Amino acid sequence: MSFVSRSDWLERWRTDLRTAGLKPDDALGRKLIARHGQFWRRYHGLSHLNFLFGEIDALRDQITDLDRLVFATWFHDAIYITWRKDNEARSAAWAEAALASLGARDTLVTKVGTLIRLTANHADGGTDHDDNLFLDMDCAILGAPPDIYAQYAKGVRAEYGWVPGGRYRAGRKAFLESQLAREPLFLTDVYEARYGAQARANMRAEVESL
Repeated sequence: MSFVSRSDWLERWRTDLRTAGLKPDDALGRKLIARHGQFWRRYHGLSHLNFLFGEIDALRDQITDLDRLVFATWFHDAIYITWRKDNEARSAAWAEAALASLGARDTLVTKVGTLIRLTANHADGGTDHDDNLFLDMDCAILGAPPDIYAQYAKGVRAEYGWVPGGRYRAGRKAFLESQLAREPLFLTDVYEARYGAQARANMRAEVESL
């Protein structure tokens, strides 16, 4: 399902809370939706959430702990400020506090917080297959068709618009080359098979353009 309006997103939030047996909290849902809808988010916004929920829905039969991935999606970019280095840690802390207040079991609180912190470095992998699926979902855009990848790269550059051109190109090139050095690129077989080759082609082309 594709979510278009804020009311669509709020209904998804309500459904996810009900499914997980958590307390309703529209105010928190609206706050999360507003965060992801910030005007300057050109990639890490609602469209990214939409993609992740689509991947979760498509791969439900491979996911053991669905609630973990659902709430990691909602919170993993809840705090996203491009000049800070602690976005993942701060988002994880928010998720843990919020889920606890909603009545989540301790294991869910811990696992969601852990998974969000892992998104600081996808290459390190997670604690189990569910973690690895989510980490792969989060960077699957690397293997998108070239035109969509180009939009993603443009969006990331816009989010880092405050960084001077030369400095941005150097940092972006270093990131891409570090990803290209990974073998395999993705942590799970399903994502490596589906996106690995295209991701490498996309990143090589971007490196050449920088």
